Amino acid sequence: MFRQTKGVTEERSERRSFRTIALICASLTIGLGLLTFVGWISGLLLLASVRAKYIPMAPSTALCFSLIGIGLIVHLRRATLRWLPRACAAIVLAMACAKLIEVLGGFNFGIDAWFVRNPEHFGAVSTGRMAPMTAVNCVFIATGLFALTGKQPAKFAGPLGALATVIGAVVLVGYWYGTPLLYGGHTIPVALSTACGLFLSGIGLVMLAGPAGWPLRAFLGDSTRAVLLRAFVPLITAAALINGWINATLPIRTHVNPAVTSALCAVVFAALIAVIISQISSLVGGRIDRAEAARNIAQAELLALNAHLENKVQERTRELRAKNQQMEEELQMARELQLALLP
Repeated sequence: MFRQTKGVTEERSERRSFRTIALICASLTIGLGLLTFVGWISGLLLLASVRAKYIPMAPSTALCFSLIGIGLIVHLRRATLRWLPRACAAIVLAMACAKLIEVLGGFNFGIDAWFVRNPEHFGAVSTGRMAPMTAVNCVFIATGLFALTGKQPAKFAGPLGALATVIGAVVLVGYWYGTPLLYGGHTIPVALSTACGLFLSGIGLVMLAGPAGWPLRAFLGDSTRAVLLRAFVPLITAAALINGWINATLPIRTHVNPAVTSALCAVVFAALIAVIISQISSLVGGRIDRAEAARNIAQAELLALNAHLENKVQERTRELRAKNQQMEEELQMARELQLALLP
């Protein structure tokens, strides 16, 4: 009973943590959208682009992020108002699909022109226009928000949120390395603030999908698989990102031989991974040893119980035989007495 109560308490605490993370991500997503609107209205585009050399987030994208954040918060705080998150998702989905139709079909619905009529140019592309990659991710997120209000939120919302998170993370890595994706071409690139919004809204979807959905389901619990995933996935991801950043920026800034940098990174990360593997093997080995010891104890108790039962059966059998013998003797005496009494 105590273990069951403890498990229920831990599960409630876990769900509360997920909801808190989702609330923070949704609030930050709305904040990014509002900050972008303020930047475009006031003319301070630095609020929408973070840095002057980066393309600013489009107002239409800011509207989508605001609606997504509102939908997530309403679903989190007012689960009975399912129509409001669905309405927000429908608007975002319509805007994103319209943008994709414009890009693929050559149409012009003029949605971006509602916000910015005479856009400036950022290289070969216009500012104030939603990027095609942003539109694709908005389709994923809006569909995930729809799924979140359905009967099986964990089945679709979690994977779609994870997909948007990964794409947003890839764009963020490009900015971190100093080589933003699609800059210098004829395709509108994803703004830095937009990548942050995609990353945050994707995490919010994953958190609200809960531990029953992928990818959280694979990382939670006390299974060996979950322990290994929690240990190695963050480590390998961080090692790859840091190694790539060092190889991309350090030789340029310090004029160090790239071969030396790569060798040092390889040695450091190999040592770090060896330490982590040692710790994980100790943890997993300890769990296996404890499980083996518990199995041996249970087996010994089972053997002792079987021996005790066998002794009980033998003792009971002897008692039954003695009683049967006594009953046969008494029956024989009764027969002899009956024969003696007959005339």
